[in-house]
Amino acid sequence: MSPYMTVELIILSAIVLGALVLFTTGVVSVDITAIIVMVSLMVTGILTPEEGISGFSSTATTTVLALLILSEGLKNTGAVEMLGDKMITLTGKYEWFTLVVVMIIPAFASAFINTTAVVAVFIPVMFRIARSTGIKVSVLLIPLSFSAMIGGASTMIGTSTNLLINSISQSYGLNKFRIFDLTLMGGILFLSLMLYMLLIGRHWLKKGGKKEKATDDSYATANYLTEIVIPEGSSLINKSLNGGPLAPSADLNILRVIRGSEGEGSFSPVQVGKLKANDILVIKTNIKELIKLNNDPNVRIMTNIMPARKSDAGVTMETDLFEALVIPNSNLIDRKVKDVDFLRFYGAYPLAVRKGGVIGDQKLMDHKIHLGDILLMDGDSEPKTFYSRNDWITIQRIARDEIEKHLYRKDKLTLSVAILIGVILLAVTNTLPILISAWAGVALMLLTRCISIKRAYQNVDWRVIFLLAGIIPLGAAMNKTGADQLIAHGFVELTSGTSSVFVVSGLFLLTTLLTGVISNQATAVLLVPIAIKIATELGMPPEPLIIAILFGANTSFLTPVGYQTNAMVYGPGNYKFTDFVKVGGVICFIFWLLATFLIPRLYM
Repeated sequence: MSPYMTVELIILSAIVLGALVLFTTGVVSVDITAIIVMVSLMVTGILTPEEGISGFSSTATTTVLALLILSEGLKNTGAVEMLGDKMITLTGKYEWFTLVVVMIIPAFASAFINTTAVVAVFIPVMFRIARSTGIKVSVLLIPLSFSAMIGGASTMIGTSTNLLINSISQSYGLNKFRIFDLTLMGGILFLSLMLYMLLIGRHWLKKGGKKEKATDDSYATANYLTEIVIPEGSSLINKSLNGGPLAPSADLNILRVIRGSEGEGSFSPVQVGKLKANDILVIKTNIKELIKLNNDPNVRIMTNIMPARKSDAGVTMETDLFEALVIPNSNLIDRKVKDVDFLRFYGAYPLAVRKGGVIGDQKLMDHKIHLGDILLMDGDSEPKTFYSRNDWITIQRIARDEIEKHLYRKDKLTLSVAILIGVILLAVTNTLPILISAWAGVALMLLTRCISIKRAYQNVDWRVIFLLAGIIPLGAAMNKTGADQLIAHGFVELTSGTSSVFVVSGLFLLTTLLTGVISNQATAVLLVPIAIKIATELGMPPEPLIIAILFGANTSFLTPVGYQTNAMVYGPGNYKFTDFVKVGGVICFIFWLLATFLIPRLYM
């Protein structure tokens, strides 16, 4: 190896290390990190400009884009919601049977529709099931996320990760995987997941086994952060917190009091003495208390600036309270509450915020919104106002029991399903490559108005596209510099004298652990080229190693940050971080044992 290549390897190692730090810490989003990697590889001369931007023209990137649009087309026509309604009719009084239904339908849908879109649609359905059956919603949401992940892993078009891995393996001259090559393995893993949840997991998720209604539980839990101000003329002025209507209790916890427009000071409740006009109180409380505070003329919630609305007859119009879950691709992510003109853009404003079941003592107005945050919103009940944008999903209405429906093109439902079936049949029968059949399906959905081009632009998760386009060149850089060969040689030396089964087992375990802290797509891009080199060094077929990485990358059960759907259910389920470590850790161990036994026998 030449000295110049050694310098390139050092530079590449620094870039990879920096990317891993950014992926792990979340200082910037994964798509921005991918773009930084791509630019760094070109600036340092490791890749030419043509090689650096090759990810944008990659088969994986363009195929993923087409499939995301197809998924949005199905969602836009109400296909997923129809499955949700069917799920509700099938659930009964038996918890075990409800859990079976809750896992099977999303797993099936995720095999053909974007996993994140499936979970986004089904989260409100889980709340409706919880209210009608009395099963705690925490028993339903983690199984929903996990089963959707495994369903997506069971076909080659189920997740963008599978498509990416397939594209990378083809770029190394390997035969492409067919759509249902993964289904047998995925089916076995799904059955083991379902049995585990029925026998063990659901009991851990009950958190003590009390069978309470989700609505009662969420109303009573003091887990929302808000800010109230004492207005001029309030009867609370010159009153002490102790013994007054704002006295700290199990339902209302005053975190601190901020006094003075010039920042006179921040006080604990015991230090503040008597209340003054314009005092700001940072409070953690529950929905019931928030409703009382919002209606109390002696206090004002800081974000409540919406004037009373009048009908044509001059009558004050009612507004609705609803819980809004921030979803991937939301325009709200990484923006502070005070920087968003909620009333102008959404016709609603946040009264309080909840983050993953746990909230700190920062001011509500300074809270930076993240994926999975839940905003308690107050706004117009007209669904067009807050369903016209793909920034959140309503998981629970407070003013009414019934959750509002999306404005679906239900007259196109049958047509959209037929188009997807046609795309799959063309690919399965090798009549057309999946890239061509997918884009043909997109063209048909646009021409038949199953989805408008504007909605496709707005709702496609462009972060996935930029992540793939930015990170794919890293594989080319590792190949060009010989880094993949160097790592592969080291892995072979480390596993010298062991069997190929041990290598498969080790790669699955490594991938699973990495996806707990960094993106599963990033993990796949890093490990697939190395796996192919390892197979070459050992003289074994690379397919079992690639399959191990594929299923390991789709086994992101260990943490709520390992996969987008985990982050989405973290807050609504009021989970702790340890819930994922405990419940997800056991199923990861089971999957590792099954992968070690099955992959060599099914794919070797």
